[in-house]
Amino acid sequence: MDHKRRGKAVIFNHETFERLRKRPGTAVDVRVLKETYEALGFEVVVHNNLNLTDIWNAVTKRKFKQGVVK
Repeated sequence: MDHKRRGKAVIFNHETFERLRKRPGTAVDVRVLKETYEALGFEVVVHNNLNLTDIWNAVTKRKFKQGVVK
């Protein structure tokens, strides 16, 4: 763990799901996880409420940008 560049941590946050109620508190979870990973030297990317297709694209194409899957 002494390398300058640790890599990338990707967080998928789902506060809302289709046809289900909201899950309050996920923003706090994301903030704590993001702060923790950044303190460990990771570049952190957060995706909020992506649908299945966008999650699949993010994971398989590995094209992570903050909040956007391209």
